[in-house]
Amino acid sequence: MSSTKKWFTDCYRRNLVDMHIEDWDEEFLSEFSPEEYFANLKCAHIQAPMIYLQSHVGNCYFPTKVGHMHAALKGREDLIRRLVDLCRENGMKVVGYYSLIYNTREEDNHPEWRMYAGADKLSPHQRGGRYGLCCPNNPEYREFVETQIREMAEYFTLDGMFYDMTFWPVVCECPHCMERYKRELGFDKLPRADWSDPDWIRLIRWREASMGEFARFVTETTRRYMPGVSVEHNYAMAVAGGDSTCGSTELVNEQCDYAGGDLYGDLYNHSFTAKYYYGVTKNQPFEYMTCRCDRTLGAHTVTKTEEQLSTEVMLTAAHHGASFIIDAIDPKGTLDSRVYDRIGRVFERQLPYEQYFSGELIADVGVYYATTGRYNSRGLNYNNKTCAINSTRTLIENHVPVGVVSNSSTSRLGGYKAVIAPAIAGISEKNRAYLVKYVDDGGLLYISGVEDMALLHQLLGAEFIGYTDETAVYIAPTEQGAELFCEFTPEYPLPTEISLPKIAVADCEILGVMRPPYTKANERRFASIHSNPPGRLTNIPAIITKQVGRGRVIWSAAPIENDGRIGIKRVFMSLLTKYLPETTIKSNAPRQVELVSFARGADILISAVDLLCSDELLPLQGFEISVKVDAVPKCIKRVAGRDKPEREVEFEYFGGRAVFKTETLVMFDMYKIEI
Repeated sequence: MSSTKKWFTDCYRRNLVDMHIEDWDEEFLSEFSPEEYFANLKCAHIQAPMIYLQSHVGNCYFPTKVGHMHAALKGREDLIRRLVDLCRENGMKVVGYYSLIYNTREEDNHPEWRMYAGADKLSPHQRGGRYGLCCPNNPEYREFVETQIREMAEYFTLDGMFYDMTFWPVVCECPHCMERYKRELGFDKLPRADWSDPDWIRLIRWREASMGEFARFVTETTRRYMPGVSVEHNYAMAVAGGDSTCGSTELVNEQCDYAGGDLYGDLYNHSFTAKYYYGVTKNQPFEYMTCRCDRTLGAHTVTKTEEQLSTEVMLTAAHHGASFIIDAIDPKGTLDSRVYDRIGRVFERQLPYEQYFSGELIADVGVYYATTGRYNSRGLNYNNKTCAINSTRTLIENHVPVGVVSNSSTSRLGGYKAVIAPAIAGISEKNRAYLVKYVDDGGLLYISGVEDMALLHQLLGAEFIGYTDETAVYIAPTEQGAELFCEFTPEYPLPTEISLPKIAVADCEILGVMRPPYTKANERRFASIHSNPPGRLTNIPAIITKQVGRGRVIWSAAPIENDGRIGIKRVFMSLLTKYLPETTIKSNAPRQVELVSFARGADILISAVDLLCSDELLPLQGFEISVKVDAVPKCIKRVAGRDKPEREVEFEYFGGRAVFKTETLVMFDMYKIEI
């Protein structure tokens, strides 16, 4: 990227109208009107629409010599180009949508391009799947993609390109992939899915590299034919439903000018993803895509309430990201204007705040999420991703400024007062070295589990002994850890629902020990018919802490950070805050309020979002916010929102902290501390 300002730099209101429409019925897209489409975008205050050029179905919305143009465009081939030109003539920036890998028509027409999976060697489409999948490692398919990129470059004037589905939906066993597995990995047949098998992990790392290389091919091809156009690959699978088999890692994101993707989780997943995108994007703002349908595009006729959409948009705004709202077109090519009226009112809430979207996210604690480690070698229902999301949620609920660490940002760990590495797995030697250095230099590191014993050995000198025979083990506080376990005691210890790993480590402080239940899970006798109460007390370490270099490590055998029960969340926070230096932001706000802070030079911006405002906007009484600052603030202001003029707020300053009380919170507010 050059230093020249790019179109997306100050573009925060974006949209896509989903158009995966087949053409077997002459009614499909027969009433499509560029003028009506544009009028709806204008009503919604859209700055940058994304417009379909090719869909999952394989239908193109432009004349193509190598693909298939949608039948509705016959005799009106320039329909979509007219829409593109109309938007650009009226000051909007236009991004073209192109579906990679998902292409039903070409998969049908070119069986040799198909992804195969399973013993029957059939493509997912042949087995009844909705979409045909083309293998990105097939050179003929790549040639097809390159030709279509050149065709689009010749036919449209665009500001950006978006490539969807840049991931592996299945483990491909097509002849071309099998030849490469043999040549590059030495596999005559593929290993079975087993995360304890080094060969399986080798295969997964190869697929990640392969998908990253394909993304690079597409991006470089785009830049060759469309100089100056931005490129984005859908990076949703990195944080959404995809596990470590999907190949969506930072290697794909490296080929994007900015990070973004379509997400459908709850607001805490939303917040986690915004923090992750903020940390990995090459350029700000990142892009957060949400659906106007409640809950997914499958609910075509159900639109989220204005309150729901507003909360989602303002949560993205709190992270200074670009909100992107996805709609779906009617088969005949019409749009529901009521939807765009609603989107327009939602974006009107955001408009007054856009001038403040700059600065650096304030994060005292970094949660390490490794896209290469979304697995559990024992097949349990948690992994680094789930633990990262849930530990981030707990930190949000306790108003601890938090960011997300990625595989590409470990060199910047020194900016965090503490790092959480929950159920960490799949990290490289280089990233492992960064974690060790972070602790040696004085950092506080929390680790759970033993997926990365190499890291535990380097940090703690730990050796793995094995797992408990029992599949549900309690953790009882020791005398040293008693104050940290909240209401849990040796007699009434903290419960887990898994077998726990045992390690040997010297010169550490043991805060909690294992206490197995009375009986093992497979025994036909019970101490209690509904539960399995704690049995004998052991001296096996379950939670320890150790001084390492100038820093400290906390290790938990169980992923307590992943547990949603309030009592166990309190123990996790108690462990962390015992050793965590003073945080930048403190507050007595209710748990449902997220505080997101940015440093703008010497000034600080604080956004407050009520994460329960999904059905109706209910006022929350004011609460205190305490901010660590280097000097007495010049003033603290409540930033102007819709119909709310900017005004100063009273504050006190003592002990290096400015303390003020907020006004009544109705879904979103922003405060500015001027130094």
